[in-house]
Amino acid sequence: MNDIVMRAEQIQKPAWTSRAASFCKKILRKLSLDNCELSVVFCNNEFIRGLNMKFRGRDEPTDILSFSQEEADGFPEKGERVLGDMVISLDMLRANCSRFCVKEEEELKRLLIHGILHLSGRDHRNTDPRQPMLILQEKILHELSEETLF
Repeated sequence: MNDIVMRAEQIQKPAWTSRAASFCKKILRKLSLDNCELSVVFCNNEFIRGLNMKFRGRDEPTDILSFSQEEADGFPEKGERVLGDMVISLDMLRANCSRFCVKEEEELKRLLIHGILHLSGRDHRNTDPRQPMLILQEKILHELSEETLF
């Protein structure tokens, strides 16, 4: 069984977080990942900008940051995997929607998939949509397109 923790920093916790947690569980199932734990923090640009500066040396907000815990010691004895933490700026999510002409729900799904792919060990060199991770991201997004978050 997978465990997803949702919380908010510097914003009110969105009403749809329990549906987003269920969506994350479906992503994990698509990736054949079980007995995993991860957390998702929803925030504003100010909060994520501070993290982006501290951990990546970039003094700017970003849409999502992923912090993998896979290399950390001290996994529970029951075989659970602590994948890590994702931080999503809802301000940047909305900006992405305007920029890419997509709905907020679609962009949220894309960011959740993107973060989980990073936490599961996948990566991409750039934003070229031909990158294998980004192809997989869009495939999962398409397969889970009927899921409702809002």
